[in-house]
Amino acid sequence: MGLDLPETAAETEATTRAAAHRVLSARAAVAERVPALADPAALHRRLDALSPLEPATEEQGALIRTGGERRVRRWTRSAVVLTAVIAGATAFCVSVAPDHYVRPPAAGEAITGVPPHAGPGPLSEEDRSLREKLREHPAAGPERVRPLPR
Repeated sequence: MGLDLPETAAETEATTRAAAHRVLSARAAVAERVPALADPAALHRRLDALSPLEPATEEQGALIRTGGERRVRRWTRSAVVLTAVIAGATAFCVSVAPDHYVRPPAAGEAITGVPPHAGPGPLSEEDRSLREKLREHPAAGPERVRPLPR
């Protein structure tokens, strides 16, 4: 892109020394894999032939840098939102989950020492005669539907 070493270091967010080392290491790796490109001039000619564009201007470099920074901001925001969603889901689960063990109710047990249920009490003579009359009549039919004479 036509950047000198300090500008390359600024673009890669590294020191000038680290950027120089990276460039030299990259050239050595290319020369090792493609011996015909060991000469820097041959490497530049080959790269120029691969690029259909003119060497990038400073404005194009700024556009490329802006696009990269925008992409990094988008990924950072996405990571922050995902982290917030995970933290919210965790907080929801912690607040909803039971915080202590609840024992199931024990099986029923017989209780001793309690008097039995006594009921409504003894029947009066009138109630006994009504009970006998109801037992004598059939359980179904029109006789059961009509009121009994008194």
